[in-house]
Amino acid sequence: MSAWRSVLLGVATLALAGCGRSAPPPEQASAPSDQEPPVALDPDSPVQYPPTLYDQNVEGDVVLRMFVDSTGRLVAESSKVAESSGNAALDTAALAGAKRLHFAPARRHGLPVATAFLQPVEFRRRGVGSGGGGGGAGVAGGRGIVGKARPDTSRTKRQITRRPPPPDTTLPRVDTGRAARDTSRPRPDTSGAKRDTSRAKPDTNAAKP
Repeated sequence: MSAWRSVLLGVATLALAGCGRSAPPPEQASAPSDQEPPVALDPDSPVQYPPTLYDQNVEGDVVLRMFVDSTGRLVAESSKVAESSGNAALDTAALAGAKRLHFAPARRHGLPVATAFLQPVEFRRRGVGSGGGGGGAGVAGGRGIVGKARPDTSRTKRQITRRPPPPDTTLPRVDTGRAARDTSRPRPDTSGAKRDTSRAKPDTNAAKP
C-alpha cells in the first residue's frame, strides 16, 4: 500500500507542476496578404555578372524598383536602382539585365493588377543567395541571382502642392457716387420772333372811274 501511495503522490505532484506551467500559445497563422508581387518566369537569369568583377571576387546586392502592368509586361523605362550595391558596375549590370525579365502579373484579391515592386539581384561569386522566385535563380559563376520580388512598401513622397488662395468673397464695391443728373430742364426759348401783328391796310386809293 505504501508503494501505491508513493506512486499516487508522485503523479499528483507532476499534475500540479504541469498545471502551474502556462501552455504554449498556439501558433498563429500569418494572415494572407491581399496583394501578391509579380513572379519572375525566366528559367535562367538574364543578368550578366561583369567578368572582371567576377574574377576579382567583387560581390554585392542590388535592389531595383520596377513596374509591371496588369498583364505582367515590364515597363522597362520605369526601372531604376532603389538600393545600390556600392559598385556602379554591378548596379548597371543588374539594371540592364533585369529589363529582360518576364513576369507573371501581381495580384490583388486574386485579380491581376499593375503595380510597382522591388526586385533584388544578388551577385555572388559562388552563386550563394536567397534563390530565385518563380524559377529566376541565376547560374553560378556568370550571372546575377534574381531574387524573389517583394511589394514596394516605401511610401511615395506626396507632391506638396500649394493650395490655391481662398476665393475673394468680398463683393466688388459698387460706385454709389452716381453722376449727378442734370435735372435742370432746358427752358423753352420764349424769345421767339415777334409776330407782325400789324395788318396790311387795304389800298383804298383805288383808281377812280
